[in-house]
Amino acid sequence: MAPISLLHSERVSPIPARPPIRSRTPTGTVEVTLVLRHGAPLPTVEALCAEPPRRPLTHEEFEEKYGTSKKDLATVKRFAKAHDLSVTSVQRDRGHVRLAGKPASLQKAFGVDLKRFQHGKVSFLSHTKPVSLPRSLRDVVEWVFGLDTRPLVTHSAASLPVPAKQAAQAGLRSYTPEEVARLYRYPATQGEGQCVGIIELAGGYKASDLTAYLAELGVKREAPVDVGPNTPGFSVASNAEVTMDVELVAATCPKARVVVYNAGSRDYSLHDYHRILATAISDRVNRPSVLTTSWSFYEGSLIQKGEEAAFERLFREAALLGITVCAASGDLGSQVPTEGGSPTGAITVAATSYPAASALVLGCGGTTLEGRGDTIHHERVWNRLGESMCMSPRGPAVAAGASSGGVSTMNALPLYQRGMNVPECVTTSWENGVFKVVSRTPGRGVPDVAANADLHTGYQIYFKGQSGVAAGTSAAAPMWAALIVRLNEALGQRVGFLHPRLYALISEGAPVLNRITQGGNGAWFASEGALWNACTGLGTPDGEALLAGLRRLQRRKR
Repeated sequence: MAPISLLHSERVSPIPARPPIRSRTPTGTVEVTLVLRHGAPLPTVEALCAEPPRRPLTHEEFEEKYGTSKKDLATVKRFAKAHDLSVTSVQRDRGHVRLAGKPASLQKAFGVDLKRFQHGKVSFLSHTKPVSLPRSLRDVVEWVFGLDTRPLVTHSAASLPVPAKQAAQAGLRSYTPEEVARLYRYPATQGEGQCVGIIELAGGYKASDLTAYLAELGVKREAPVDVGPNTPGFSVASNAEVTMDVELVAATCPKARVVVYNAGSRDYSLHDYHRILATAISDRVNRPSVLTTSWSFYEGSLIQKGEEAAFERLFREAALLGITVCAASGDLGSQVPTEGGSPTGAITVAATSYPAASALVLGCGGTTLEGRGDTIHHERVWNRLGESMCMSPRGPAVAAGASSGGVSTMNALPLYQRGMNVPECVTTSWENGVFKVVSRTPGRGVPDVAANADLHTGYQIYFKGQSGVAAGTSAAAPMWAALIVRLNEALGQRVGFLHPRLYALISEGAPVLNRITQGGNGAWFASEGALWNACTGLGTPDGEALLAGLRRLQRRKR
């Protein structure tokens, strides 16, 4: 019987042609991950938004209810054997099966024209034909990762950490994480009995930096647990990302277990990002209640619907398990570069970053925060896209950026955002040299919340053996994760999928967040009359007020 094509597996954008790209027949062993259907259908995103889980499932309960059937697993194993592919791992609860084999075997098994491309210094696998499967696997396999390893994932940081001395000379103000926590009135809890997971794609932190940093702050705590390699590599930006994430979380919730999940990716592919997120969500040893990630990919450019659907499935699982996922909204304001089909070959569009664009993920934008003592004096949308500063005698260091946000092109407007005046998503195109508006549709608004992210009011960290200042929405996400860990301890339960309760409290007029009413990020602006905006969402935290609001909702359910 003729094979069937996997839905949405065709390339949505051609392989980039600038600079010149070379291709060759791949060699060695290639590993792929098959995402299989669950034993029972998961609740849809719409169903979860309408009726959030009353209590989180344990991992054991989840596997019993949703684990992939033995029949489906056996079918996949027969398929692998027939195509000379080895099964390297099986994860029944998540429906993930990893296969490995020679490129020729994979090409025959999945009907793709697999090639290894060289694009500048970057090497990756890809194909142009859609993935095909035998009819025996129809509806069994939902997606295949690993046949396309283009470097599509990046972290959100717009600038590298600035050494403390240069920051002081430039007149930058900075805060310790606990000073920001006090300005945002975090509960006095410290995360005892909780676990927060930090998602990293590559890079690493130095234990000596973390030790020196915590000693300087007077924080005593257990060392983080590393799942995957913690290997500071050649990318200074990746190392700085990991270091800032770990130091902010470790300092802000000293009694919580901190687990760093690192993919150790060489190609920054969606395959590696999906794998490390799945590892964290399914971790039965550490069982994190909160995850934070500052790594993302842009919607609407190069991304297939099936790929994003596979990530959405992970976040549906997280919601059922009571895991809150926080993600940076990005540091480029409303505009990001994308292949646009314009006469010049590229345009900038108001694209949102995923996973912040998921309706099940807490998207975290950024502000400029000015405090006096333990009180917020002034706070506005972070936007310094028009600025750059020289902070190094050896050359200029750009310290620009803005809180990213907008309207998702791939995720529908969730129930909890109705009535929040989220603007429509406008889709455009170039046709015969003419710029046209193709459609206007409702979409998920990004971000949900915000926190301090401006380098001019940044966070004190310790990097490469010296004190420095860092910021970005990459800092806002771990600071929100640390807050939720402290809320979990105070409430005596996981807040899990927080959005419906958070938006409900705001709709009721509860002052649980500091609404941001000034500033913009390019295409979008804050205002006095709007409860939500596409720069800072609903606002920045008032931890004690949010705790009181969540306690009121707890009492209503009894």
